Amino acid sequence: MVTIKVCTGVDVWQKPVWQETLVKNVHLQNTNEVRKTANNTEVVLRSILFIDARRSVPALDYDALAMQSEAAGRPMRAVVMDFKGRRIGDYEVLVVDTGPNVPSTTTHHVELGLV
Repeated sequence: MVTIKVCTGVDVWQKPVWQETLVKNVHLQNTNEVRKTANNTEVVLRSILFIDARRSVPALDYDALAMQSEAAGRPMRAVVMDFKGRRIGDYEVLVVDTGPNVPSTTTHHVELGLV
């Protein structure tokens, strides 16, 4: 499970205000991979979160949520939990990649690059 936290703004003390959504049936994989972000900078990812297009619920538009969170002042965050609900880690989402089904144009899975 993962709780996706999207920044919706800041309060009067300049602390971020988060909208949280629980997503079930995800897979976390540790990595040491170098990827380029949307603004063309290279980052070393700590983990990649795989979100299946059919099995993970609810279905969300992660690209739109990441852009909304950035526009509100903070990057999107992911709080990952194991199957018993114990917290594994709190990550910042830097990269959102969509894996298509080939040859169709539907989405197979979404990868969130975490640091």
